[in-house]
Amino acid sequence: MKDFIRNKIKEALDGHEIDKMLNSIKPTDCDCCKYFDIDGIYKHGAMEHPLYHIINKDVIFELEYISPKQYIHNIARGFGTSYDDAMGWAYSEERGKKYAEAMKNGDKFPVGYYTDNKSEQEGRHRAAAAMMLGCKQIPVIKRIDLNIDYARNFVEKYKDLSREQLDTMFKEKGYHGISDLDWREFSNYVTYRL
Repeated sequence: MKDFIRNKIKEALDGHEIDKMLNSIKPTDCDCCKYFDIDGIYKHGAMEHPLYHIINKDVIFELEYISPKQYIHNIARGFGTSYDDAMGWAYSEERGKKYAEAMKNGDKFPVGYYTDNKSEQEGRHRAAAAMMLGCKQIPVIKRIDLNIDYARNFVEKYKDLSREQLDTMFKEKGYHGISDLDWREFSNYVTYRL
């Protein structure tokens, strides 16, 4: 598997594709989801209306389950720094310990996020607290800024699917499905823009 990944890196895959491959070989048993408010993520527009955001905002948010350490590595990559640097300048050990204690006592924290290959993130103290508790996996939101052609290619690829099929597809990706707004935007794109 390592040789396969090395070859793909040589073929100039971007970080998102590499992460996707690595996540596909990891177990998805989120042992520390109990410390996070998973339902709260669906109040965010991009999770509530994923198709609308793909088509009109050129962004997609993905719920993924990764190790807390991998989360820190991902944000370090976005900062263009090392893991140690990402945990140095804006990290407070005291706050991490405080979060870990609150998690042990039953408090649920918002799910952290990061923007793929950018410095926008929120959640390193939660990840550090999860490491202190021995967590193997935590939920995180990965924001991916899409290229200008993504929406057109996406709609072109899936234009023949029914609403129910699209809804199922997004449910399988961790969303609650698609909304009326999503379906309307998708249908309008097929009718007026393709």
